[in-house]
Amino acid sequence: MIVTEPNAKRRNLAAEFGATVIDPTAVDPVEAVKVLTSGEKIQLLIESAGIGSLFKQMPGLIRKQATVVLYGHGHHGVDIGALNNVQFIEPTFISPVGASGGFDDDHRPGTYRKSLELLSSGQINVSRFITHRYPSLGDVPQAFAKDRFGSDYIKGVSVHGMSINK
Repeated sequence: MIVTEPNAKRRNLAAEFGATVIDPTAVDPVEAVKVLTSGEKIQLLIESAGIGSLFKQMPGLIRKQATVVLYGHGHHGVDIGALNNVQFIEPTFISPVGASGGFDDDHRPGTYRKSLELLSSGQINVSRFITHRYPSLGDVPQAFAKDRFGSDYIKGVSVHGMSINK
């Protein structure tokens, strides 16, 4: 797994989980991926930041008929023409939104239910990702307005009445 991340704290955490990391502020991600994959490029690219410039880099990152998951949203600052060079690589684009993954019999998103079960049971420990806790919903606007831009921020949670892997 190769992770491209400009934030040193996030990059270090990814490395601790076994990823090979690239600092896009220090090296060209396209060149780094070519070296790391011996020129074969990437078969599965998960874009989770919503950075438009990735579409310009994509032809140099993905191999023919790769799968691209567009999990990040936004992609501002890039014209749709950036996809012209991508289409000839014939990637499969997957764009999950909201409750992707189906619904339970009671019409609730199954993915969210399963995720909450795994978190609350402790089967998945996310404590290393949580850098900020918000004791009340009134504190959440600060997370969006200020905290998320800090170099020490990975994820923030507002949890009431339950603990998430403290």
